[in-house]
Amino acid sequence: METIGLACLYGLTAMDDLKTKQVRVIEIIVFGILGIAINIIYKPHSLLSVLGGVGIGLLTILFSYISKEKIGMGDAYIITVTGLYLGFIDTAVLLWLSSLLAAVTGLVLIRKYDNPKMEIPFVPFLLIAYIIMYLIHVLGGIVL
Repeated sequence: METIGLACLYGLTAMDDLKTKQVRVIEIIVFGILGIAINIIYKPHSLLSVLGGVGIGLLTILFSYISKEKIGMGDAYIITVTGLYLGFIDTAVLLWLSSLLAAVTGLVLIRKYDNPKMEIPFVPFLLIAYIIMYLIHVLGGIVL
């Protein structure tokens, strides 16, 4: 259930983020309520893990505010909602992986277009990182 919820959240908001570099608050609210309901009904993660995941999002909101939105406030809210679905560890891994993907892409784009002030939408990287994490989980881990 959480997989479908997050895939829909990231898919819908990634499209908005790519087109307008903004995300709709209503989508974040709806999927936040859904995430709370999933945790109440199915209890996929411990309360402490969920609070830790939400805490990562709250720290991201604080960073967004302090940095004058170097990472967008909408992105930070989505990360907070992600904590409801994934708990602490998976939210941390998702944020790390999506940040790494965004950094590499940003470096390539900055070199290509010679524009160090270029802004790139972040939610598509959350979607890509989530797909990677999901595939690793489904395949049973990384086999070298």
